[in-house]
Amino acid sequence: MHVHLYAITGGSMSIDSKDIEAIAKYWDERSQYFDEEHNTEDLSLWSQELMKLLKEDNGDVKKILDIGTGTGFLALLLAGNGYDVTGVDISKEMMELGKKKAVDCGCNIDFKYSLCEDMPFGDNEFDAAVNARVIWTLTDPVKALNEWKRVVNPGGKVISFMRVMKTDGSSYYTKEDGEIILPLSNATREDYVKVYEDAGYENIEVIELPEEMSHADYPHWTAFVGVVPQ
Repeated sequence: MHVHLYAITGGSMSIDSKDIEAIAKYWDERSQYFDEEHNTEDLSLWSQELMKLLKEDNGDVKKILDIGTGTGFLALLLAGNGYDVTGVDISKEMMELGKKKAVDCGCNIDFKYSLCEDMPFGDNEFDAAVNARVIWTLTDPVKALNEWKRVVNPGGKVISFMRVMKTDGSSYYTKEDGEIILPLSNATREDYVKVYEDAGYENIEVIELPEEMSHADYPHWTAFVGVVPQ
């Protein structure tokens, strides 16, 4: 079994370092009780829906990137289904927990410390990419989706799982000189689709997932799917 935790080596995009520090700090501080608060999901149904989305019209998918992996929720499900999985996040504390869970279940997952908008991968390195409740937390979602498009093979899917709901973004990330603006903190389905469109994805779909996937007191999960242009 191999579980690796890498550090980012640098990047070319201009991203506010204070924003990065504030966002990482927010999730690091919540890492110890994050899983307990989110222990509301039917893992069997999640696995079924993941497999359905990944296999449908998506060729031979083997290598998958889990963006904003956190404690490894999606990464662990995917690895358990035989995929070669890499998870990235800027919260080292969250990923340490994911690393321990991967060891416990015997899963082969590479965890890498990396920004969502600037990742240490070559072009077309993955067959698909997934994320859960990540896009609304980003300061520049179009930039991020362009970066995800870069690292996924042409024809591959980028799948974003979201609960479409109003969220007060200002209550999440703050720094010394004010709050961090989150463009999608109160996004509609149409807003998420537009971000995919602005980033140049094709065959964009909005898929409403079964309510039974979760018993949390939140709206049901919605999958936003875009295909990387050939």
